[in-house]
Amino acid sequence: MEIKLTSEIESFLDRCRSHIQEDEKNDFLGAHVTKATEHQVQKQMQEAGFAEFAGREDTWPSLFLSTDEWENSPYHSHVSLDLVKNAHFSYETQKTAGRELFNTDAIQKDPQRELNDWMKLRAMDRNFDAIYLFQDEKDWMMDAPSEAATNNVPAAKAHGNVLTFGLGIGYFLYMALQNPNVTSITCVENSPQVIEMFQRFLYPQFPHTKKVMILEGDAYALFNKEYLSQFDYVFTDIWQSSQDGLVCIEKLLMQYLPPFEQADFWIEDSCLEILWTLTYLYFGAKAHHHACKVNPAYAPLMHKVSRYYDAMDLVIDTVEPLKFYMYDTKTIRTILAQPK
Repeated sequence: MEIKLTSEIESFLDRCRSHIQEDEKNDFLGAHVTKATEHQVQKQMQEAGFAEFAGREDTWPSLFLSTDEWENSPYHSHVSLDLVKNAHFSYETQKTAGRELFNTDAIQKDPQRELNDWMKLRAMDRNFDAIYLFQDEKDWMMDAPSEAATNNVPAAKAHGNVLTFGLGIGYFLYMALQNPNVTSITCVENSPQVIEMFQRFLYPQFPHTKKVMILEGDAYALFNKEYLSQFDYVFTDIWQSSQDGLVCIEKLLMQYLPPFEQADFWIEDSCLEILWTLTYLYFGAKAHHHACKVNPAYAPLMHKVSRYYDAMDLVIDTVEPLKFYMYDTKTIRTILAQPK
């Protein structure tokens, strides 16, 4: 790849750099907000660069989520997590403060594709009871609104014979069963304790209108073309956060790169966000004809980025191709799938 450093490209690279260096958006995490102060906080978020508040004020989304709607959603109105209690699992109900901004979803992509990405911060409209689940007395999972937000989209996208890696409290499984386009669901879970807990306490509360198979198995042993080709849609959720998620996704894709529309990964954008920045750094170094230096922790990923684009016989003299490659998930999956 060759990048011609036009004034347009230089300005684009400068804007990206400026957005990377800004961290004001992080200051809103945990901020207290009330109905009386909501508009003031929205204006502050607009000034800090949250793209969802860039338009007219009458188009701004509310900062509040309805606690009643969450508590009465299909999963929560039918499944009682407080039934869970055996030798390995227990629960604890804790009063949780409402009216505090928290991250409700995967990272939100900058619509201008210039690294001005943001967290989707919302607050519950009142205090609520949150259920914390413990496995062998260690924190295992919290039943939180973000769990719903990050699972509802893939559950709605699911179709035909569905495969999911990771069981948890079965939220994705439950919501996918509500999807009329889903024929059957196979769930692969590596913990026999989780499977036993789920089948004893939670699955009896699920609708039994479609074929469901719950298998003990290792996602890494089964993430291959032969096994995945049996299914129309695959959803993988076997990590705790974006930190370990990127490592897991890379390992899986190095084994097999499935057709793009067949597979989704939990909070994928949050996991891949660092690749957007590394791609930008590569483009900047290429345009200015200098070596690209990164934190040693990211050197293996940077090597993959460089190797992928260095192999492209392409001359770029406009901004749009750079924006496309920086944010295109299919491209990033292909980069990650390269051997180390």
